[in-house]
Amino acid sequence: MKKVLTILTVASLFAITSCGTPEKKETNTEKEANELMEEMNKKAAEVSEKTEDEVDKITKDAEEATDKAREEMENVADTIEQKADEVIN
Repeated sequence: MKKVLTILTVASLFAITSCGTPEKKETNTEKEANELMEEMNKKAAEVSEKTEDEVDKITKDAEEATDKAREEMENVADTIEQKADEVIN
């Protein structure tokens, strides 16, 4: 009888130990998944920030180019107007 109880006790301890192990793996998996998500979110934030910086730079460059083109067109218009006045007079 003692042997049967010993075997049952050992079997139950083995069952409890083996049943407890997947939870740890699952917890570790969840932890790893959360860490990966945090890392991905950080990288996404970095990419977003860099993208915003590049968009700001491109917008600024485009505005400067537009202003320069406007000034050049005004200069050309003034030159044409002056030449037309010279021809007329």
